[in-house]
Amino acid sequence: MPRKKVPVLTQRELQIMKVVWEMGRATVAEVRAALYPRTKLAYTTVLTLMRILEQKGFLEHQSKGRAYLYSPRITQRKAKRLLVRDLLERAFDGSAELLLVSLIEDGNLSPKDLERLKKAISPSP
Repeated sequence: MPRKKVPVLTQRELQIMKVVWEMGRATVAEVRAALYPRTKLAYTTVLTLMRILEQKGFLEHQSKGRAYLYSPRITQRKAKRLLVRDLLERAFDGSAELLLVSLIEDGNLSPKDLERLKKAISPSP
């Protein structure tokens, strides 16, 4: 039986989620202000993206006067796991081994990273 399709975050959606995770709760205007130094997104663009994130199940909202106050429905840790799972399925045919080998062969892992990987995969006594 095929796996249920899990919604994934686009790069822009992830930027918005990072702001909401950091703030705990935020309005569209607050998210836009936090993003504005790096990205000059229009208010309506941020609003649209936050509505999409709500439809995907990443955000929920409550009314705050005339504005909506958005809160995360998913932890940052869980979102990272979903992103890794998506990458694993799309790029490595579900093989964690191929992903790890690719990371190691790429040469961008520090000795500390390699040591952590060794500890994570070695059997416990």
